[in-house]
Amino acid sequence: MIAHAHIITGSFGAGKTTAIRHLMAHKRADELWVVILNEFTDAGLDALAVAESAQGQFDVRLVSGGCLCCVGEVEFGKQVRDILRNLRPARLLVEPSGAAHAREIVDALSLYEAQGVMSLDSVICLVDALDAVRIEQSRAAAEWSQIQASDVVLLTKPDLADTHAHAAFAAIVAEQFPSKQWTGSCLNGAVPDAALARYARAPAFSRLVDQATSSAQMQTEFPIGGLAGTETQVSYLGYSAVSWILPQALTFSRTVIAPRLEWLLDAQASLLQRVKGVLRTGPGPSWAFQSHGRGLNSGDSDYRRDSRLELVLRTAPSAEFLDAWRSLLRDAALPPIAR
Repeated sequence: MIAHAHIITGSFGAGKTTAIRHLMAHKRADELWVVILNEFTDAGLDALAVAESAQGQFDVRLVSGGCLCCVGEVEFGKQVRDILRNLRPARLLVEPSGAAHAREIVDALSLYEAQGVMSLDSVICLVDALDAVRIEQSRAAAEWSQIQASDVVLLTKPDLADTHAHAAFAAIVAEQFPSKQWTGSCLNGAVPDAALARYARAPAFSRLVDQATSSAQMQTEFPIGGLAGTETQVSYLGYSAVSWILPQALTFSRTVIAPRLEWLLDAQASLLQRVKGVLRTGPGPSWAFQSHGRGLNSGDSDYRRDSRLELVLRTAPSAEFLDAWRSLLRDAALPPIAR
């Protein structure tokens, strides 16, 4: 049996500990669940609160320091290894502090996932309804990073949210690429079951093309860099779309792909409705880019789960069109990162 892991992140006061306490209070008593909490000090107040609420078999570990994968990196790795080797829990919950970035924790847990001893089912980011407007407007680096790195985004304290808060939350969600696997609300710490699911890394086409009602869909394996990604093609309401989802272990040369990407955008401007992508370009941030027919906008992203490229076309793609984009990805792909 492998451990099913979740990272529950969010800014200070977003309700992370409340959510974990609710999960621990409602878990199956015969399952061993382990929680790793990251607190600024070693006082352990949150750890005590979680322990008091838990039912059945559980263990709560505390890693002090402002950022789990900065100050507490060595201790975090030691705790994870000990938990997986000796306790073998059914579920592992990780709560970084409000100042922490989730990206390094995703990378750290992905190593164990690659070894087949753990499944990182979902990264959940909680957004405080009372803080949603500020987050959407200021886009502070740590908070925006937490949102980018997550699979699921939940609005906490939804009973206190006014129309401005709901609008800000919707704007935050709409801007993310790839589209989040699930979004919703979390009232009084009750994390929806859907937020805890293990999601397939399927293309969502950013809500423009609806896979469920598409008139045609084809998915094939896409060999790249000695690994296998997927290529998906769909057509719907006069549009066609192509998406490549590429293994997390691959990285891409930004210096190779950027000029060729801009050349393709210019050469195929009459065909392309929209281009969006996020590619891992090394141990640091991923490279996110998009174009809506008016040049290329790009920047850093802390999305870490895979690399992907999505094209929406005004007509069906030709073989030459597809070969150009496939070659772009393959030529820029670097050997997998050594584990």
